[in-house]
Amino acid sequence: MSRAILQVSLALAGLLLLFRFGGPALIFGATGPGPFGNNWVLADRTATLLLDADLRFFGAMLIGTGLVFFWTILKLDAEAMGTVIYILAAAVAGGAAARLYARVTYGNPGTAGTVPLVFETVIPILLVFLRYRVAKRGQRAPFAER
Repeated sequence: MSRAILQVSLALAGLLLLFRFGGPALIFGATGPGPFGNNWVLADRTATLLLDADLRFFGAMLIGTGLVFFWTILKLDAEAMGTVIYILAAAVAGGAAARLYARVTYGNPGTAGTVPLVFETVIPILLVFLRYRVAKRGQRAPFAER
């Protein structure tokens, strides 16, 4: 019974992140319609309390995602970690694509938006390529060459 409740809870959390937060944020950004028709930004470009609350939630989720990145360092040789690393790489690449779209559509966000874009473009390529090489060679030490 606990297993089924855990699975349902994981599914609900996944759906919440995909459709309540991720989808509207990725597709529309803060400038479009927000979740359930509630805007994140008002017509006069004033942030709403919803944007403030959601941004704090995104911050907490990104801290958790950052910890998952660090956790994978310890588990590189586990078979399932390949999939986790590929999912994380795809998420970073998707974020880079969304940031690039916003840049082309709305303009230059400045240094704070340009520098991350460079890293967000290069890191997924490195993650996929290096994870493939590590798995292929069966390396145990992350920085040692065989």
